[in-house]
Amino acid sequence: MAIRNSLIREGVRRILSDSGFDLTESVDDLHKLAPPQEAGPADHVIVVDRSLLGSDGAAVVGEILHRFPSARVVALVSSFEFTEMAAIYAAGAYAYFLDQVPYQSLVAMMQMVAVGQKVAPPEIIDLLDNLLLLTETPPLHRGAQGYDLSEREWDVLGALERGLPNKTISRDIGISESAVKATVKSLLKKLSVSNRTQAAVLARELADHQGPARVLCGVGFHDVRALDPRS
Repeated sequence: MAIRNSLIREGVRRILSDSGFDLTESVDDLHKLAPPQEAGPADHVIVVDRSLLGSDGAAVVGEILHRFPSARVVALVSSFEFTEMAAIYAAGAYAYFLDQVPYQSLVAMMQMVAVGQKVAPPEIIDLLDNLLLLTETPPLHRGAQGYDLSEREWDVLGALERGLPNKTISRDIGISESAVKATVKSLLKKLSVSNRTQAAVLARELADHQGPARVLCGVGFHDVRALDPRS
């Protein structure tokens, strides 16, 4: 187990130990993980928290699996990001879930990983529900509506389409996190959607509706006006 925060690390360690897991290592840095001393019939499970995955979690998961080919990697994160989750699973991880998960759920998911099952986070169900809600309105009808968005709002919308968290959007656009939150709130109201996921899906539909005019640059759209349904 590699978790930087000592309180979370100790909490997870105690939960897993009390639940019958054989915890061989508990460290605050991935480089401190030592290769297993014995090759037993059961593969090792490596729990890694988000802060140790860096800016490219999928690449770090790949590096872990290069060092420990038979390991089953579990990513423990503080917030759910669909794009990141998909990339981490594609890199070979077995599970991706929030560090606020109830301990019974944590134990159940770890038990499934231990027997070779990949586990999807509960947030996936919410995502599917949101996608179903979006299908209730015909895409072309939504794409034909006019959206009075500022250039900053178009940039933030482009970032939401890519699944970026507020901290990354703040850094890439050059505005404060509070300004990002305010812009997201304004976007949701103008687009008549309930959350970031719905806004991201709608952004993709608008881009597809506009055809080749969609060109990404940084975290935003290269020509935001080209995406405006009124133009």
